[in-house]
Amino acid sequence: MDRQYWDSLADNYEENLLEISREDLEGALTDELSALRGEDVSVADLGCGPGSLLPLLVRYFNNVIAVDYAERLLNQARRRCRSRKVRFASYDLSEGRKLPFKVEVVCCINALIDPDRNKRAGMLRSLRSVMQKKGVAVIVVPALESVFHVYHTLRMIRERAGGMDGLGLREAERMLRAEVQSFSDGIVRVGGTLTKYWMREELITCLKEQGLSVQRIRKVEYKWSEEIVNPPEWLNEAPPWDWMVLCEKSTAKLSGERSN
Repeated sequence: MDRQYWDSLADNYEENLLEISREDLEGALTDELSALRGEDVSVADLGCGPGSLLPLLVRYFNNVIAVDYAERLLNQARRRCRSRKVRFASYDLSEGRKLPFKVEVVCCINALIDPDRNKRAGMLRSLRSVMQKKGVAVIVVPALESVFHVYHTLRMIRERAGGMDGLGLREAERMLRAEVQSFSDGIVRVGGTLTKYWMREELITCLKEQGLSVQRIRKVEYKWSEEIVNPPEWLNEAPPWDWMVLCEKSTAKLSGERSN
């Protein structure tokens, strides 16, 4: 994991990466965390960034561990949430090491975005290592399908409204190819930064390979204004979204895994 890269995002984090706790249109993430809440339930926020999720976590849990690798982001998180319920820790999750704590609930919110497949796999190994035997992981990732949905909608706006609104066919094709660095790997340029986007089935398969069994998957939807400048008032198509999954440890042991 490139600490300098993540530190460089600290000044403009909200502009570069969507803060799901603020923009979640239907409160999907809040609903899931509320259902998992409990006085004796501990939670870890892996890849906590500037701490946007922490105010919500301290509302529902008494023991919160916030983990990130970028010191500047951790410092922002400390300033953002000064609750005594929160303990901060710096670990490079991409190395895939077992972390020295266990929790009932693990959150990993738009942190599995490194374009390097091995680093993402390392993060998932670290995530699994902190889960209690019957623990639950709440994972949110950018949806690749949503990227295509946005461009399809921009085409529809041009066809319906005419003029300069939306995009024509050639313009949409050109912009899409410039934005998506790799269609097969789901690598998208976000503010000039290569970012991993996930397909639904790809995500389920990847989690299974890392010993995580998906129990539920749903969309976390956002306002159209997050993707389109001045969207028309008549736009009522399904909004852009991220994928959110709830998963548990698989009963099958991974290769080389020892019994606890």
